[in-house]
Amino acid sequence: MLEQSISLTNSQEENSCEYIFTSLIEILRKELAVYQELKSTIIGEKKILIKPNLGEFNHTNALKENIILKARMLAEARTNILKKIARSLDIRTNDLKLSQLAGYAGHEQRKEIEEIRDELVLIAGEISALNAANQDLLEASMTNIKSSLDFINSIMSSGSVYLQCGKIKSTDNNGTFLHKEG
Repeated sequence: MLEQSISLTNSQEENSCEYIFTSLIEILRKELAVYQELKSTIIGEKKILIKPNLGEFNHTNALKENIILKARMLAEARTNILKKIARSLDIRTNDLKLSQLAGYAGHEQRKEIEEIRDELVLIAGEISALNAANQDLLEASMTNIKSSLDFINSIMSSGSVYLQCGKIKSTDNNGTFLHKEG
C-alpha cells in the first residue's frame, strides 16, 4: 500500500514538472517571436538610415522600445519559471542555466527546449550583426556631417578675401570640392 502512494506522488511530481516545462516552452516560443519582431524592425531601421525620415525614425524607435519591454517581461517570466523548476527538482537557484534544467525534462520537451534555445542564439547573433551594420551607417553619417560642418566653418571664418594690394588671397581649403565650375 505504501509503494502505491510513493508511485502516485512521483507521478504527480512528474506531471507538475511536465506542466512547468510546458510553460517554459511557451515562454521561449514567445521570446523567439519577440526577437524575430525585433530583427524585422532593425532591418526596417536600416532602410530608414539609408534614406532618413524623422517621423519614420521616431516610429521605429518607439517600436523597438516596446519590443525590448516585451522581451524584458518575457525574460523575467522565463527566470521565474526556471526558479520554479529548480525548486521542484531541489536544485540550487544561484547558477541556473536553461541547458542544465532542460536535461530534467522529458525527451520531447528537452528536444523542443534545445531547438528553441538554438534558434534564440542564432537570432540574437543576427540581431547583433544587424545592429553593428546600422551602427556603422550611423557613424559614417556622423563623420560626414562633422566634415561638412568643419568645411562650412572654415569657409565662414576664412577672414578677408583680398590682400592690401587688391589681389585675391589664396586660402587653404579644409574640405574637398566634389564639383567645380569655372
